[in-house]
Amino acid sequence: MYYLTVLRNEITNTKTYNLATSSEVDILDSHVKECTKFNINLNDKFKKLPTLYWIPKLHKTPYKSRFIANSTSCTTKVISILLTSCLTIIKLHWKLYSFKVYENSGINLFWSIKNSGEFLSKLENKNFRASSISTYDFSTLYTTLPHHLIKSKLISLINRTFSRENKLFLACNQSKAFFTNDKYDGYHMWTNMDVCQALVFLLDNIFVKFGHKIYRQVIGIPMGTNCAPLVADLFLFCYEMDFMLSLDRNSQVDVIHAFNDTSRYLDDICNIDNAFFPTLVQDIYPQELELVKANISDTIASFLDLKLVIDNDVVSTSVYDKRDDFNFSIVNYPHLSGDIPQCTSYGVYISQLIRIARCCSNVTDFNNRNLLLTSKLLKQGYRFHKLCKSFKKFYKRSQELLTKYNCSLKTYLINGISHPLYYGDVVYSLRRIKGHSLFKTKFVKIINRFLNRGYKPNVLKYSAEMVLEHDIIKRVSYLF
Repeated sequence: MYYLTVLRNEITNTKTYNLATSSEVDILDSHVKECTKFNINLNDKFKKLPTLYWIPKLHKTPYKSRFIANSTSCTTKVISILLTSCLTIIKLHWKLYSFKVYENSGINLFWSIKNSGEFLSKLENKNFRASSISTYDFSTLYTTLPHHLIKSKLISLINRTFSRENKLFLACNQSKAFFTNDKYDGYHMWTNMDVCQALVFLLDNIFVKFGHKIYRQVIGIPMGTNCAPLVADLFLFCYEMDFMLSLDRNSQVDVIHAFNDTSRYLDDICNIDNAFFPTLVQDIYPQELELVKANISDTIASFLDLKLVIDNDVVSTSVYDKRDDFNFSIVNYPHLSGDIPQCTSYGVYISQLIRIARCCSNVTDFNNRNLLLTSKLLKQGYRFHKLCKSFKKFYKRSQELLTKYNCSLKTYLINGISHPLYYGDVVYSLRRIKGHSLFKTKFVKIINRFLNRGYKPNVLKYSAEMVLEHDIIKRVSYLF
């Protein structure tokens, strides 16, 4: 009941949605006809309107709601995918253009980043030195973007891109797009006007179904449609580029340098040593967008999957996972009792090690995060000796990530991998020699071998007790 109440309140008590004046049948017929103008023929699978659902933002205090349109198969699905391909190549155009501008003028027009790796590169260029850091996020970005401003900014950007490319068509399909003067099979050959009209059509025809009623979204774009992140990203980029170009290269050099290190990932912004941002932010973005400061201290912040701490003007980084703050356990990573192949499951562990190593500047943080990860994996059926083997693979293949820690493989294995209640490989080895005529000699050899590998004596003892009688363990207790 609560779930439906939250949905009903969002749809009926906000300015985001209006009750549609047309019937569902008329809307669907209209969409099908419009799609044919773009040479898109919809099959029956896509001849329906999206429904709306929401998920809680559990990392917020108090909890907030994120509303998402279920657009996996609806009338605007195909055109949204094609727009995604088009806007991706347009974004790349302006990214490359901005790099040239920076080389020639020292002004960074492009704050948008793809991942935390690009932000780490900025820190590396500053030798990880900074005195302050600030993070901001747009409150309900997707549901507050005014349609008339989106159209104005993005249509202008699309026109400028076609003009600069000096091509007739933007050839696009569901996987890629490129500018060309020639026509290609398997692609929609969209002109400048086609791309703009496709964008306008999408914005003017955002409908969701709630119960037996149809509502039109009149403000913002729905999370759930394919091109939504790119529309929001390029929309904000337009304002950021205009702001940076408005700065005077003679009298505002300090302001330019401060904003050059600003990074934005969709609706999250991070500033490094930028004292001008709080006072100038109202000159950057439209007043309809609300920007909220996320961090309290200027020396501690979280941005994407990074935790940032400044001590004596040196920035240290570690992994930030908002799920760590939840007061309940999270189900993630494969469980070995499932159908996923074991090699794939242990590959997931290696991929997580790569992510952790990229994020952590300090070996203690790296080891602590590895301990948390392996502790969870052990509870999900992973074997200690196979985790060690997987780590050795990671160690050999990822030296460029680990050189900053200056540690040996043995140190990593001792300090970074959690130990189980018992060692499965030890149990297996002891079962094989149980009852052997040279049992004691083989037993001592096996235990010493595992001790040399860094296995814990108390866990070794418990593992042996699972196989052997108490009297036997007592006679060789000096080994543990």
